[in-house]
Amino acid sequence: MKLNFRRGSAFASQKAREYLKDKNPQDITNITVIRHAAIGDFMNIRPFLIELREFFPNAKVTLSVLKHYMYGIPYDLIDEVHVMSRYKEDNSKTGFFTRVKEAKTLPPQDIIFDLTDSTISLFLVALSKSKLKVGYPYRALRRTFFDVATLRSDFVVEAVSVLHMLNILGAKTRTNLEYGLNEKYPKREEKRIIYFAGASTENKCWEKDKFRQLIEKMSQEYKNYEHVILQGIGENEKFLEIYEPLAPIKNVALQETMSIEDVMQFLSDSRCLVSNDTGIRNIGIALQTPTVGIFFQIPPFRYWPREAKHDCVFNIEYSSPTVDDVYASTKKLVDNLYEK
Repeated sequence: MKLNFRRGSAFASQKAREYLKDKNPQDITNITVIRHAAIGDFMNIRPFLIELREFFPNAKVTLSVLKHYMYGIPYDLIDEVHVMSRYKEDNSKTGFFTRVKEAKTLPPQDIIFDLTDSTISLFLVALSKSKLKVGYPYRALRRTFFDVATLRSDFVVEAVSVLHMLNILGAKTRTNLEYGLNEKYPKREEKRIIYFAGASTENKCWEKDKFRQLIEKMSQEYKNYEHVILQGIGENEKFLEIYEPLAPIKNVALQETMSIEDVMQFLSDSRCLVSNDTGIRNIGIALQTPTVGIFFQIPPFRYWPREAKHDCVFNIEYSSPTVDDVYASTKKLVDNLYEK
């Protein structure tokens, strides 16, 4: 494997060049991927794991995760799970010696990919016995931990940015992202639009009254569609304040909490998902379901696949979008993709 890139676009140590010069992808037998994050981020790295397994056909793949973020682990694309802890059972943070002990349970690796870039993931990289360490060079200090580092742009969708870690090693990755879920969750494309008003934090949630107004307008415009408000698992994700004023409308429904398997099939069967920046939207993207993302406070480019079936609504001030703007985006998407 030969590293080939322009100066400033990536970083590689002399150690990395020496290690790779007489290696072929078939020679690599143990790889760890660090993804200390929640379900939406597990969805984002599915294309990476698919390409990783194809480029390194003989490698046993271990995924390092956090103990309190194990919901939605892509077991179908990995061989082993390694667990680190950020919190104890009483929700206090774990100590130094606990993290050292957990890090040392990871066996020696040929390559370790850090897709997280957090304090804990860097801690694991530092203590790991890996022949090649690949990560992100946000600060010069990072270069003391990694042998190879690629840039992560805020203007390239994250699922593509992580693929650059394979591209620098010579992998010819797909142009269109492949998530590997179509066979497990086949599409039936029912005339249904889903609305999810939750997010990981309250400040990422579009106002519930705006969601109510949007659903009311959409239900009138698309009378032959079912408009479903999807409940989440949290107590603050029942969304009754959105649904109850709309309950008399015949084509508006409230879907109670389902298992993750049922949610994924439900999303796969639907024609559009309107959501905040949250894991449910990332699941929809991974299932190839058209999505409209509602963004404010942060730019959407890192989380927005540039495909005709996905759109993001935001304004240049990054303030809360209007109901009319989200309605116009959703209507345009549905009209362009489907016949009424």
